[in-house]
Amino acid sequence: MLLRKAYGGEQNSQYDIWIVMWLDLCCFGGKKEMIDIENLTYRIGSRILFEDATLHLPSDGKIGIVGPNGCGKTTLFRIILGQEDIDAGEIFIKNKTKLVCVKQEIENDEISLLDFIIDADKELVQLRTILEDKQISDENLANAYDTYAAIDGYSAEARASSILDGLGFKQSDLHKKLKEFSGGWQVRASLAAALFAPSDCLLLDEPSNHLDLETAMWLENFLEKTNKMVVMISHEKHFLNSICNYIVSIFNRELHLFRGNYNTYIDTRKKQELALVRNIEAQQKKREHIQSFVDRFRAKATKAKQAQSRIKMLEKMEVPEMPNEEYKVTISFPKPYPQVDRKLIILENVVAGYGDKVVLRDVEFCVNSDDRIALLGANGNGKSTFAKLLANRLIPISGNICCARNLKVSYFSQQQADELDMESSPVETLRKVARDFSETQTRSHLARFGITQSRSETLIKNLSGGEKSRVLLAINSLFSPHVMILDEPTNHLDIEAREALVDAINKYQGAVILVTHDFFTLSKTCHRLFIIDGGKCTPFNGSLDSYRKMLLSKEIDKDSPTNQANKTKAHNRTGNDSKLKKRLSLLEKDIKILEIEKKAFEEKLSKFQDMETYNLYSKCCDELAKLENQWLELSS
Repeated sequence: MLLRKAYGGEQNSQYDIWIVMWLDLCCFGGKKEMIDIENLTYRIGSRILFEDATLHLPSDGKIGIVGPNGCGKTTLFRIILGQEDIDAGEIFIKNKTKLVCVKQEIENDEISLLDFIIDADKELVQLRTILEDKQISDENLANAYDTYAAIDGYSAEARASSILDGLGFKQSDLHKKLKEFSGGWQVRASLAAALFAPSDCLLLDEPSNHLDLETAMWLENFLEKTNKMVVMISHEKHFLNSICNYIVSIFNRELHLFRGNYNTYIDTRKKQELALVRNIEAQQKKREHIQSFVDRFRAKATKAKQAQSRIKMLEKMEVPEMPNEEYKVTISFPKPYPQVDRKLIILENVVAGYGDKVVLRDVEFCVNSDDRIALLGANGNGKSTFAKLLANRLIPISGNICCARNLKVSYFSQQQADELDMESSPVETLRKVARDFSETQTRSHLARFGITQSRSETLIKNLSGGEKSRVLLAINSLFSPHVMILDEPTNHLDIEAREALVDAINKYQGAVILVTHDFFTLSKTCHRLFIIDGGKCTPFNGSLDSYRKMLLSKEIDKDSPTNQANKTKAHNRTGNDSKLKKRLSLLEKDIKILEIEKKAFEEKLSKFQDMETYNLYSKCCDELAKLENQWLELSS
């Protein structure tokens, strides 16, 4: 429109059309992407998050959004979804694009888990309502059935069950009400609904945060195979390397798109920064050379004109800026004190659980002073129970636990974040725990975990999730422990903080027992692997990569046609009567419409026979026979 006004062209004129085509070619190469961001500026109070930022997200992309905590990654999602008003710029979403994100709140927790997932497909729910309408005409019923088949409505329950199974839900969970699940499992349910819903683009903000390693691997495999556009905020290097073919870096209030996975992005950035530094050095040498000429010949009459020319040259030369200092986090754990025996904790024939419920049985386990142990296994199998047992937070039902004399054990759990006093600062929090520490010692200890002086005086409620995690790590390592038990320590930590944690674990001189879904952290730190499953704790003799391959091979077997058919039959058999009746009713309506179509074909063939009509008639008969067999099977 601006070009139209500038040139005085009439709307919809031939000239106007050519101008628009030219603009489209110049700006977008003749093709607009699904999501385009132009000259975005966004402020929170006096703080500028984005300034004149432009980004074109490739429609075929699996795109990772990276940047330090607080740089605006989640805000960018909210802007794309239209949940935030921007100060300047434009956000273009291609017409009829379906954007789907994980809902933060569940509106109705009285419905069953399976119904919650199915409800994510609005068109499917609407069609089922139409098909249940007894007043609907035969023609409209036929159209509804055609659409229902086209969107794969008949397999909806099986597809939803498969996603829920991959995210760790059991078959017995499908008909439980959502309110019966904990907050973490409700987040998983919301993730499952987003994966099930029809979409052109999935927006996922830290999708693996509430998952265990096993379900995180399933999600990684699912996202690799999907043909949808995926835009994902993640701090997991393995995730970003396996899934993404583009990386968007939020840096210096700008958005930068890089082709390739996370490792490629890091290599490209290093090369760009090296080239920039070399360019700055070359510019500086050139300036110094010109300045030396000016200083030497400015006073000489014969050279004054040339000196003046070089002075103007210096004034016109841009002074290049050195790249901003890279964001860094430091974490370090104190040396264990005092020295103790090599064998720190020994478990003999231990049985553990809660009340009458036994979670672990016949556990034989030993922790040595230099161990790096990973506890593997799906959520609910007892990893956290085992961690509490080792940390002396849980008394065994039977068996013996022997500990080295003077042993000190530290236990980190994400649930401890709820115990922090949100109205206190990190300094005040640590002083309450370590009363003998001076203020200097307290600040020095916080600095070990990247909590700077200004942040150490900030109220905990105003800290980012990653900073709260680092405060917890600081508290748990206060008294130089011999064993550190870390249960999901990487949640909310950005990539730089995770790398600092890996480095700190590897330099730490005590034993570490680690529970995490972060493949990168596990692969870089742990050399002993134990699987918690079926109430047992058994050593896994392979590598972490072989464990991953084993899990994925099980997933492939589970998704085979035979197993899927058996799973669907089992689901149908265990479903309640109302579900069966509803399915039978749908089949009866489907059979009815096919019988109408069959009769119409027979009438047409009785008047005039042609091969195309006969083929359609044969196909209709085959489909009718198939549905009648399904009806008989369900009826029995």
